[in-house]
Amino acid sequence: MQDELPIIMGLCLVDFHHKRGPEVEYSCGIPKDTEGNIVFPNLPFQALPDGSHSFKETFTYFTLLYNEKKKCSPPNGATEIAEDELGDYTTLFAISCSRQIRSDDLTYKEEDITRSTVQKAIVVISRKPIFGQIKDKVSLVTNAFFLQRDFSDKTIITSLYENLMALFKTWNLQDGHFYLGLSLRRIIYDFKKDILVLLKALLLERQLIFYGTNVEALCNLQFGLISLIPNLLSHLENSGSPLLYENLENLKVADSFRSSDRKSVLKFLGFPLLIFEKGGLFSPYTPLQQIQDINSEATKFFVIGSSNSLLTERKNELCDIFVNVDDSSVEIINKSLNAALTLSNHDKKWIDSITNAVVSTWNENDLETPKNSQFEGSEDFIRWQFEDYLTGLLSSIKLSDYMASPKVNDTSLQSIPEEMQNAHPIQLFNNNWVQRWRETQNFEIFNNFTDDRIFDLFTPKHAYNAIDPFTAFQQKLATTFQNLKKNNGSTDGNKPKENISISSKQQRDSTLTKATSSPSSTASSATEINNNNSKEPNMWNSWREYFKDRKKNKKKNNADSTVKSTQHLELSRSTNDAIDSALIGLGLHNGIEEPENVNDNDQEKEEEGEEEGEEEGEEEGKQEGKEEGKEENEEEEAESYKSIRRSFTFEETTN
Repeated sequence: MQDELPIIMGLCLVDFHHKRGPEVEYSCGIPKDTEGNIVFPNLPFQALPDGSHSFKETFTYFTLLYNEKKKCSPPNGATEIAEDELGDYTTLFAISCSRQIRSDDLTYKEEDITRSTVQKAIVVISRKPIFGQIKDKVSLVTNAFFLQRDFSDKTIITSLYENLMALFKTWNLQDGHFYLGLSLRRIIYDFKKDILVLLKALLLERQLIFYGTNVEALCNLQFGLISLIPNLLSHLENSGSPLLYENLENLKVADSFRSSDRKSVLKFLGFPLLIFEKGGLFSPYTPLQQIQDINSEATKFFVIGSSNSLLTERKNELCDIFVNVDDSSVEIINKSLNAALTLSNHDKKWIDSITNAVVSTWNENDLETPKNSQFEGSEDFIRWQFEDYLTGLLSSIKLSDYMASPKVNDTSLQSIPEEMQNAHPIQLFNNNWVQRWRETQNFEIFNNFTDDRIFDLFTPKHAYNAIDPFTAFQQKLATTFQNLKKNNGSTDGNKPKENISISSKQQRDSTLTKATSSPSSTASSATEINNNNSKEPNMWNSWREYFKDRKKNKKKNNADSTVKSTQHLELSRSTNDAIDSALIGLGLHNGIEEPENVNDNDQEKEEEGEEEGEEEGEEEGKQEGKEEGKEENEEEEAESYKSIRRSFTFEETTN
């Protein structure tokens, strides 16, 4: 039935009377009761919020309950609706634009105008939250209405109603239509990591109160937060009352999707997560006249906004989380939520990366567009990042539940990659929060009406899946030394010594160069390194023993060594000491003495000795040749030491 109804429901003009307070002065398309009043008793107080007189122009977004069959609103508030009428009620969405003018500036002044200023608001009521689509029109018409300086002429208001009715005849609205005007960049810039805290609190179905003197910013924050859950803005028909809920009998498990159809893909994943079902209330601007809806036993959780400071005085008894929009602060009133709402390390790094993208591209002249109009840091970028985060969350928890299911056998496990089974990505979202989320109504609906193996098509992961560069670097070096051990160990037996040494040096040069490459290259090899490490749990002790054996063998066969040095000699220490020093630098081995530095004078003396040896006779030349071979072998080891030291300390290689 709803699909046949027009998107625009009606329009009205609200005036602030000096004696009677806010009241509806004129309306188009809105049903009236038997006394001639419109059927929404709280609308005047929502259209002219507390503190709106402090602004030249201000906007307010709010919700209304409406019985489509009886053309009325609940007479006793959102928490008192007859059970047999619940199916007839739905949530409407309204936007008001209020302005004020000095009464002396009016060309025609009515008799009941006694105050120095006149304040009025034009309100548009729709069946979908299309505020961004109509905000500019409402602002222009409101401004033109005040420029007339004669409020008795309401022709322009009627024209606005007719124009909007013609413009929105159909329901062919896409997700992008609902996002227009919701500045996520501004929200991220102001709240930074706290926006993720609020999103996770929203998923836990807690009681959230938003307070701020700037009502437009107050409402924008709430709708912006809700819009981070894909497709939720177009499914808020039950959000206006804690008594309304989705008839689960009409829901079916989505076991397939069309990749070309975004709505089909989102439905397969379980979006939208139905937050405001039974017991939930969403009221982006809540006047004091609606405070009974919050205190009702039927209201278990809510997201509400207010500009009345009286609400702040009762925050400790009314809510779990209090958000002050004026100073961009989030206060967790219910301390039992501290552990659950503490962001994991991956959460922090992920939201920090988004915040940095926004801050680095911030443009004071255009709050919605990054510098140079780049994609990174844009509205679409932020929305895509949060969708990726939630998709990874849903896939991860499905994998976790599937692995823990008693129905799973060895055959079904074989269809899941081993690395996926061992990854446990759900732990990266804070186990305490995950456990609490499992207890919510929106999780139960998601879990019951989505395929058990969505992780086969959507990777179970945290949106921040990078690896710590230094940890990966250590692992890569571990693999480097392990490969060196294997290669040298297999050639010590029968091959000529020269080939062994040259091959070893080439292997070290190649692997150490790779080990000191960029962090991204290091991170990409982390999985392979972990597998290698698991095969050799005691590799550090093995290396030490290996190099000690190598040192003994070199002393025994030193006369036969023909290793040729390829680089300038700077340090002539043994390979064993070099590796020991490298291990000390990493803090991975104890009880190894730091190798002593070689004196440059000693090195010069050795070089002078070499020159004198060349001038001596044939007999002495042969003996000197042996000594040179020994020195060159030590040069080889010294240069390996230098390379390894540079790899560990990230120093630049010098020729």
